[in-house]
Amino acid sequence: MTPANIPTWLPADPRKRRCVAVALFLLQTGLVVALVTVPTVLLHRHYDDNIAKLGRQVSTQTAFNALRPRLTEKLELLKTRDVKKLFLKGTSSALALAELQETVRATIDTNGGRVMNSSSVQGGALKEDGPYRQVAATFTLNANNTNLRRVLYALETREPYLFIDSVVIQPQFLSGVRPGPGAPETEMFVQLDVRAFALKPKSELVSPGTPPVGTGATSESGTAKARSANAPTRDRAGAT
Repeated sequence: MTPANIPTWLPADPRKRRCVAVALFLLQTGLVVALVTVPTVLLHRHYDDNIAKLGRQVSTQTAFNALRPRLTEKLELLKTRDVKKLFLKGTSSALALAELQETVRATIDTNGGRVMNSSSVQGGALKEDGPYRQVAATFTLNANNTNLRRVLYALETREPYLFIDSVVIQPQFLSGVRPGPGAPETEMFVQLDVRAFALKPKSELVSPGTPPVGTGATSESGTAKARSANAPTRDRAGAT
């Protein structure tokens, strides 16, 4: 290359021009390598993430499959249980409510509480929910801290199932007064709202819009008789 053909941005020293040429070659080579390497690395990372995700899904599904026999066994056990014992036996609202009150009263007395009063929930009618009937009652009792815990545990773990909607606790000693060491536990005034469910008898599960059996036939036969009775009258009227 003659001095006249040398670009102005290249140094005049031949050694420096060789250094610039080597640097440009290395830069071009680095760009080519980057164009090939970067997409390859990104593609591998994408597939590695998908493989890891699928691996987690396979391990999770394998764990669920391992639990399947145990869950199936528990499901079959639940199917064999008698679910009727989880509901009150009373078929009518009055019987179900009386059974609820007697059950809760007996549970409280057995676990150290003293029932002061029990009554049905005021201001609310018995709720009907399909084949189930819900009854509720309010109980007032006296019990110390230990016996109250026993009462609550016994109510929520017995059969038929009982549900405690609300608990109101009021201490029966003055505020700021602490019993001395070794003193017996002071009883508290407790109010419980308890509800339970009873199964309706099959006779009450008939749709209210469905007429009793035989009603339609009776009405149709009665209409037919009325028409046959009125027919001679209309014939005589037409002949006249």
